[in-house]
Amino acid sequence: MLEVVEDLLEEITKFLQPIDMNRYLYSLTFLLFCVIFDGKSQAYGYYKDVLKFSNNFSGGSARIQGIGGASSSLGGDISSISINPAGLGFFNKGVFSITYDYTNKSYDVGYLGDPANNRNIDNSYPSFSNISLVIPLKKKNSYSLSGNNTCPDCSKFNFGISFNNVRSYNKNRTYSGYNDYNSIIDYFLYDAQGIALSQISNTNPISGIGLLQEAYDHYLINPDTDLPGSYFSFVGGYPFQSEEITYEGSISKLSFSGGTNSNDKIFLGFGFNLYRISYLENRKYIEDQFEILDSSGNWVQESILNYLELNDFFKINGSGASLSLGVIIKPIDQLNIGINFESKTKYSLSEEMFSELETSYFDYYFQPEDTVLGAAVSGTAKNISDYKFTSPSKISIGSSYFFKKFGFISADIDLINYTNSRIESFDFNPNPDNAEINYYYKSLAINYRLGIEARYKKFYFRYGYNFLADPARGIISNDVDNSIVKNSLGFGFLSKKFSLDFAYIFHKKENINISPYNLPVNQPVATFNDRIKSLVFTLSYRLNK
Repeated sequence: MLEVVEDLLEEITKFLQPIDMNRYLYSLTFLLFCVIFDGKSQAYGYYKDVLKFSNNFSGGSARIQGIGGASSSLGGDISSISINPAGLGFFNKGVFSITYDYTNKSYDVGYLGDPANNRNIDNSYPSFSNISLVIPLKKKNSYSLSGNNTCPDCSKFNFGISFNNVRSYNKNRTYSGYNDYNSIIDYFLYDAQGIALSQISNTNPISGIGLLQEAYDHYLINPDTDLPGSYFSFVGGYPFQSEEITYEGSISKLSFSGGTNSNDKIFLGFGFNLYRISYLENRKYIEDQFEILDSSGNWVQESILNYLELNDFFKINGSGASLSLGVIIKPIDQLNIGINFESKTKYSLSEEMFSELETSYFDYYFQPEDTVLGAAVSGTAKNISDYKFTSPSKISIGSSYFFKKFGFISADIDLINYTNSRIESFDFNPNPDNAEINYYYKSLAINYRLGIEARYKKFYFRYGYNFLADPARGIISNDVDNSIVKNSLGFGFLSKKFSLDFAYIFHKKENINISPYNLPVNQPVATFNDRIKSLVFTLSYRLNK
């Protein structure tokens, strides 16, 4: 059965590939209006897509984010549309909801362990993160035109549609400082050793060494005529290094769900989810102010290379689809138990990457070729690849206990086998990446969430804890811990027609290391400590339906 479902999702994904998610959003907005009134191919490492595209929070309304997302068994919130569609069976009226998210991402960064290179950076990113609509299609009690109750035990059925931003990539990172050990030119030299000159000097771009070809064309590396396959550089000194990295994009989720209610004891739901991935990464790396020691032991500017600038562009776009099945039962009035299954998500993705190198010399005379070096700009060929990525399925189990009308406590866990992720492509060999997925990632990762809501008259007070487990086994990315912990506080006000909810979510991530290039010794490292704070507002309006 699951194989049939996965094949169906694959065909749906093929059909959706050319469709822009903006069209989904336009269609949704229109519906809501009628009802109420964002050569590196194999070197990239596609196994890293597991971290990039599978490790996501559910998002949802400010109410649900205020309780840490612990809503698999809760029901009665617009977040049920995308989290557990069985929760739609709790609705008695139609609801329109819109959520606004204001996120501040700040960090401090140190480069090369030098306190003089430390900086503090702030960036803010506002967005509408959720738009949802619940429509009752069948009331619990159905009546004929004569007024007779034709189906007193009929279940009610509610339909829901929501646009949800489940992940945002938007952030900027910058760092800078003097490197007294090496330059990116040392990286080019290290990487070029053993490669035939006929390849590096080839005018046709060669996959995997395109950047080395650019370094050669810009005279940053030159062949050693006495040692074939060896290279040297006439550029000396130690540079001032800086890099600016810009990340943009998101994973958005458009969900169509239905939920039913049988005697207020058993709630069943199903959903169909469309995903859209947009990811853009731009890196601008500069070396300048090269310094050397003169005969007196003083640092002076090197007189050969003025500066070099390397720009890397990397983009991924695509779409995917999944199915959701959920159930919530009430064994007693005070207790809900919920289970939701979301199938594997089949993505069709297209990536594009290229690099551009710019150099500026101080009109340096290069005697072997009898030429004067000045300024030059060139780039590698664009590398375009199409591939498919399958993210793992997820089972969510939760329970909620209600203290009459005074509030509740809710808890969830997610069970995920990340080794079920897969890469497929005709543009490159995916087998090495699939082997790395099996090696690097966990066969069982457990996320857990805890939420508390207390009620006083029309006011609600909330706390939430959300732990997103590291999908990796601790043998990737220099054993960096990729787990995320979020804490949240929430407040809500409920009136007859409207509800207004607020949530404050905060988390931090320390010791994130980024290197502009890799060397076996003295590799430059920038260390980031992130602090992310979000204010989330949700306005809900109950319809006369």
